[in-house]
Amino acid sequence: MHLKKSLLLGFSLLSLSLAFTPTPGVGANSYSISGSATDQHNKPLSGVMITAFDAVENKTITVFTKDGGRFKLPGLTNRDYKLRARLPGLEDEFTNVAYKAGSNSPVAFRLKPAANPRMQQTGVDRIRLIKWPNEEARLNFRMACAYCHQVGTEGFRAPREKADWDVMVRDVMSSRTGLGAFRQLHKDTQQALPGMLYETYKRGAEANWPAYTPPPAPSGDALNVVITEWPVGHENRALMHDLEIGDDGLIYLVDMNDDAVRTLDPKTGERKSYSIPGGVKDGSGEYPLLGPHSIEKAPNGDMWITLALGGKMARFEPKTKEFLVVESGEGGKRGGYPHTLRFDQSGICWYTDAAMNAIFRLDPATLKIKQYQLLNPEQASNVPTIGETGGITPYGIDIAPDGKVWYTKLNGQRVGVIDPATGKITEWKPPVHGPRRLEVANDGVVWIPGYGSGDFCSYDPKTDKWRVYPLPGGGDDIPYAINVDRRTGQIWICGAGSDTMMRFDPKTEKLTVIPMPTRVTYTREVEFGKDGSIWTCNSNHPARHIEGHRQSVIKIEVTGS
Repeated sequence: MHLKKSLLLGFSLLSLSLAFTPTPGVGANSYSISGSATDQHNKPLSGVMITAFDAVENKTITVFTKDGGRFKLPGLTNRDYKLRARLPGLEDEFTNVAYKAGSNSPVAFRLKPAANPRMQQTGVDRIRLIKWPNEEARLNFRMACAYCHQVGTEGFRAPREKADWDVMVRDVMSSRTGLGAFRQLHKDTQQALPGMLYETYKRGAEANWPAYTPPPAPSGDALNVVITEWPVGHENRALMHDLEIGDDGLIYLVDMNDDAVRTLDPKTGERKSYSIPGGVKDGSGEYPLLGPHSIEKAPNGDMWITLALGGKMARFEPKTKEFLVVESGEGGKRGGYPHTLRFDQSGICWYTDAAMNAIFRLDPATLKIKQYQLLNPEQASNVPTIGETGGITPYGIDIAPDGKVWYTKLNGQRVGVIDPATGKITEWKPPVHGPRRLEVANDGVVWIPGYGSGDFCSYDPKTDKWRVYPLPGGGDDIPYAINVDRRTGQIWICGAGSDTMMRFDPKTEKLTVIPMPTRVTYTREVEFGKDGSIWTCNSNHPARHIEGHRQSVIKIEVTGS
C-alpha cells in the first residue's frame, strides 16, 4: 500500500463551522482563515498543526493553535482551500473551505484519538527498534545506512520477504552513490543486517513493537511560526539536495537525480528547470552523470555548484541562464566527489572533496584551483592513535569571521581548520560521532552536529573547550546540518530523523522544536532570507518514502514571541 494512502486510513471528518476572516487590504494575500481545535471532549488543544492546501499555487501554509486552541492562517489568496488539523496521537481531520467574501464564522476542528498511532511514528521512533549487540554497531549503522533517508518509515519497509531485504542490501552495496557509505559497515553487520531489518520491519512486526508515546505538543516559540511548503521536482524521483536564495528573490535548488538546477518563485509559485551541460536530460529517468550536490551564491550573485558524480564544478549565471563547467581538481584534473562549498570574504570559493581527503580553493575570476591535502588520522592534535575508521569523507565547510576555513570529516571523525594566511592545517577528534555540516558563529565558536550520536557540540578555539548538547531524540535523531543565523546568533539544527527543525539559543541554551508539516521530512541545508526567514528543503531519498511522494522547499517565518 502506498504511504499516502496508508496515511489517510482512518481519517474522519466531523461537523465543522467554516469561514474566512478578512484582514486589512484587498486582493491576493489579503485575508486569513481563523478557528479553533478541541479534542472529542471539547477541551481546547494547543500546538495543533493547521495546514491550508493551495491547489492553484501548489503549496501549503501551516500554523499552530495557541492558548484556547485558536489559530489564524494569514496572508491567503482569495480562493478555495483544503484544511488539515494534525496532532500526534490524534486522527488528522480535513475539511474543504469554499471562498466566500465577508464570511466571519470560525473553523472548528474536533480531533479524536488515532486508531493506529504507530502510523504517526517518525524515523527517530523507528530506528531505535533495531536491536544492536553494542553501541559501536549502532553508531556504525547510522553512519552507513541513514545517509540520505530516515530509517523504518513506511516506504523503507517496502520489502516484504527476507529475500527482498537481501536484494535491497546488495543493491545498496553496489550503488555508485553514497560515497561507499554502506561499505563502511563492519563485515559481521553486513552479513546480519538483512535479517535484522526483516525481523524489525516486516509486516506484522508492529505487534511486537513497544507502545508508542506521542511526543509533547509543540509549545512556546514554536507556536509563533508560519511554515510554507512548495513541492518541487518529479514525483517519486527528485533529489533536491541543497538550496540557495538568489539576489533576484528566487530559490535555487540542485536536483542530483536529474542533473538540473531548479528555481522557485515564492511570490508566484512558478517553477523552472535548467539542465546542466553534460548531464542527463531532465525527466529522462536515466542515471545521473553529474550529480549536482551543493549550491552557493557568490558575492556577484552567480550560483556555484559542486557536481559530485562528475568530479566537476559549475557556475550558473541567473541573468543569462548560462552554465560554465570546469574540472574540480587542481591543474585541470577531474575531482573525486566535490561536496560542499562556501565563499570567503574575498569571493574565493572553498569546497570539500569527500573522496580525496582534500579541500580545494577556486578563484572565480581566474578559475585557478589549489588543492589542500588534509591530515592523516594520526595527525589530529588530540588523537595519538591510528586506524580508528574505515573512511575519511571531508564533508561540511564554513568560513569563520577571521577568514579561517573550518571543515569536518564525516567518517574520519574529525573537525579541522585551514589558516589560508599560513597554510597551516589543524584537526581534532570531536566529542560527537559523525560530524557533518558545521557552521561558525560571529564570536568564532564552531557548531557541529553529531549525525551518528544524535547530538551536537560547540568548540571555542579561543579557549580550546568543547561542549556537547543533547537532542530530544535521545541519541536516535540524525542531525544532518547546523547553520548559524549571524544576525541573531540563533543556531538552527536539522531534525532529519524527527520531521523537525530545531532552534537553539546559545545564551539561554533553550532548544525550540518545530514540527514540519510533512511526514518523512529529511533536511540537509539551512539558509536565511534578508527578511529573517529560514529556508530548507525536504530531500529524503527516495522521494517515494515522503508523504505525498514529493520533495519540497520549506520556508519558516517566526512571527512573534
